[in-house]
Amino acid sequence: MIGDLLTVASDRRRLTLLALMAASVSIVALLLHVAGWLPMHFLINVLAAPSVALLVTVTVIAHRIDERIVVNRLVTGAWAGLVATLAYDGLRYLLIAAGLLSYDPFASHPLFGRLITGYPAETVTAIVVGWLYHFWNGVGFGIIYSLIAGPAHWYYALGWAMFLEVGWLTAMPSLLQFKLSPEFLAVSVSGHAAYGIVLGLLTQRYVSV
Repeated sequence: MIGDLLTVASDRRRLTLLALMAASVSIVALLLHVAGWLPMHFLINVLAAPSVALLVTVTVIAHRIDERIVVNRLVTGAWAGLVATLAYDGLRYLLIAAGLLSYDPFASHPLFGRLITGYPAETVTAIVVGWLYHFWNGVGFGIIYSLIAGPAHWYYALGWAMFLEVGWLTAMPSLLQFKLSPEFLAVSVSGHAAYGIVLGLLTQRYVSV
């Protein structure tokens, strides 16, 4: 009985570690680019598809060996991360629609597309790839949080989002040549807060213990 429990725990740890590695590829690529160690396009082009395939493979394996907790956290983290990203963007869109912003808060997406593809930021390719990277990040962060925190109280996800916010504000000026301003900081913080609250409420409700 004890041996069976240890085997289950070992399987769960291995699957969780593999999933964390796969879900972290997008942000690791960004951090290595900012540090000047590897160009962003290299890791994205080489590891993007394999990382997604690995997440799917881990989910399938976990399902086949009846690791319901791992499956639940992967699936919930993915869709909750997507919904939280939509909340993040939705808040910024509402601010634009209300005429409260003097700049385009979505301008960073095509710039990421340019870094990944090498095409000018105004091209369709760069815009599409930039938006895909944005949602990939949001889903990945949701999976990472769900795997680590599980059904923790929603305010832990808010803390996770604020941690991401600090990293974003640290990397962004040198990466995208953006200038920080009170308006930009307010929009960025509120967007990440929306992401964290939505992610936290959904994982608290739908992640299994």
